[in-house]
Amino acid sequence: MNCLSETILSVVVPTYNERENVAPLVKRLNEALAKIDHYEIIFVDDNSPDSTAEAIMEVSKVDPRVKLILRKNRRGLATAIIDGIRASKGRYVVVMDADLQHPPEVIPLMLKAAEENGADVVVASRYTKGGGTEGWSPIRRLISWGATVIARLLVPESRRTTDPMSGFFMIRRGTISIEGANPTGYKALLEILYRNPQAKVVDVPYIFSRRLSGKSKLGAKAILDYLWHVIRISRPVKFAVVGAIGTGVNEGVAAALLLVTNYTLSYVGGIEVSILSNFILNDLWTFRDRRPGRWYSRLVRYHLMVAPAGLTIFFVAELVTRLTHVNPLLGLFVGILAGFVVNYTLSSRKVWKRY
Repeated sequence: MNCLSETILSVVVPTYNERENVAPLVKRLNEALAKIDHYEIIFVDDNSPDSTAEAIMEVSKVDPRVKLILRKNRRGLATAIIDGIRASKGRYVVVMDADLQHPPEVIPLMLKAAEENGADVVVASRYTKGGGTEGWSPIRRLISWGATVIARLLVPESRRTTDPMSGFFMIRRGTISIEGANPTGYKALLEILYRNPQAKVVDVPYIFSRRLSGKSKLGAKAILDYLWHVIRISRPVKFAVVGAIGTGVNEGVAAALLLVTNYTLSYVGGIEVSILSNFILNDLWTFRDRRPGRWYSRLVRYHLMVAPAGLTIFFVAELVTRLTHVNPLLGLFVGILAGFVVNYTLSSRKVWKRY
């Protein structure tokens, strides 16, 4: 039997300045996983100045299940997680922090949930029934709530779990792809959910415990990195940027055609060129990982999908203007927003649909 089939579970633990937590974490993991025949514990350390790597190596001398990946020229929590997953051999891979705020005793429950429900991703959630947090200040709660809301609004793939910000999760090898994953900041789960829209996701509750030692890695830079990551992978944001560019293309082409033809033809020409530019940008950028079939079949479908959006803009603008008597330009703006929602929904489901 090969190593891949022998190893049931891999536990990936990214570390930076966690020397004091290494031995207690390994002890609790071994106790929690006592009924699992074959597992490994992979620490991914970013060359911690507090000698975390040395502490891991000491433990590995007496416990061969403990392994170390020492990264000297690469740093970052999310990329450490991805490197650990790539190096793992287990049928299931658990990602958790080293600070014991993620209780190892929850892992068997996650494994059970994965096997009984056929889940591809199991998220240890603070926000499902039975979950919670200990010792958080109002500011910390507000930051967590805001990050979750942002993810759910801008990354629709994250809505399959109550806690897309969780750093404690399990994935099933073979059904989850991390190919091309390039997470920024401190939340790798969001990247995994984004890149695997077909994955079945199940939540398991847990209580986020108090940190026993060391310092939290959550700071201003981590928050900004997270916000940039969300913006970078958000299809609605990309779609809106493309739409804004398309508006400029529409106006520019129409203005140029007005010099040589009438208003009606310039309007039609501007719309058609903007449709083509929007299609190209969305095909190459917004939905580059979801391009089934031939490009010309997607182009035809996109033309068909644009029609309802155009009608939505017209009727909503008319309705808002007539009922509220606002400035027609404001009514048109409301119509454009409604048209954007229709256009994005139809395009994502009918043109660049999931495989």
